[in-house]
Amino acid sequence: MQAWRAKEKALQLLRGHPADSYNKLPKYFYILEKTYPGSVVKLKKTTDECFLYAFVALCTSISGCEYYRPVVVVDGTLLKTTYMGIMLTAITMDAAGTILPLAYAVVDSENDTSWKWFFEQFKQTYGERTSMCVVSDRN
Repeated sequence: MQAWRAKEKALQLLRGHPADSYNKLPKYFYILEKTYPGSVVKLKKTTDECFLYAFVALCTSISGCEYYRPVVVVDGTLLKTTYMGIMLTAITMDAAGTILPLAYAVVDSENDTSWKWFFEQFKQTYGERTSMCVVSDRN
């Protein structure tokens, strides 16, 4: 047990505390917006300034959206970290059959509220296509 605690303390000194990572998100999003102009990055916090949702859609995916197939596949996966959470992703294929990421989000849990927020951000970013089909394992 003493060796494990020493290892954990060394990792914390080396990497920092996991909670400090959330404080770096606004800076990371600022750098993303400056490096990739036209990208959409959104960060939603609770009323007491705690992390709730984060959404990212890079400009390269947004600029070519009219050339993608009108089928978007969305799914969520569990993040195995200290604070847990869910990563939601939206992907599609181009005419050559290449899989392309459209957007991703990190949310607190896979519930109706987080999915609704993700789809609202996705719709604001990509707009509506009349022939678009969204495939998901959610109802």
